[in-house]
Amino acid sequence: MNTASQTHLSESPAQGGKNRRAGKAVLAGAVAVGLLAAGGGTFSKWSEEQAIASGDIVTAGELSMESTTVSWKDGAGNTIDPAKYRMVPGDTIALHAATKVIAKGDNLNGSLKLQLPAQLQQEIDALERAGYVTYNVSLTSGDKSAEDSYPITERDNGDVVKAVATFTWDADKTTGNDGENVSKSLSGTKLVLAQQ
Repeated sequence: MNTASQTHLSESPAQGGKNRRAGKAVLAGAVAVGLLAAGGGTFSKWSEEQAIASGDIVTAGELSMESTTVSWKDGAGNTIDPAKYRMVPGDTIALHAATKVIAKGDNLNGSLKLQLPAQLQQEIDALERAGYVTYNVSLTSGDKSAEDSYPITERDNGDVVKAVATFTWDADKTTGNDGENVSKSLSGTKLVLAQQ
């Protein structure tokens, strides 16, 4: 048995430096990969994209009127020219307007109204409260009808809605020369179609 002391072989200085450099390089590489994975570079976590609406198009609807016609009639239903017609107490005249409604929209909710100029409407309202006149507006399409405001949905698309504004002068309330030679402009009277 060999009792001589054994000595460990030591690395040569060149070999030891080489191992330390290799270890440092591995450590540096691990740190670099870690930084890149954490968002410090161009590498990222796994991901994937999948197109889900590449051919889909969203389209807006429409709310409009076309082919609007207007006429005036007397109480007997005869067509009159308002520029030439002269009312007397007891007369009824009616403004008839018809329009084709374009209503496209899955959740469309609108209304159609016949609107007089604000000042004329105020004057008629005052005369009506005093009992001198009767004024009303009706709107119809097929078997659907409404007073003053006609509700519009997509189901009304393409329908023709007729609006009739009727004005009656009460003869029993009129005395002396009340209302003689009075003229009122109807300029600004319109159909108004609006979303609610």
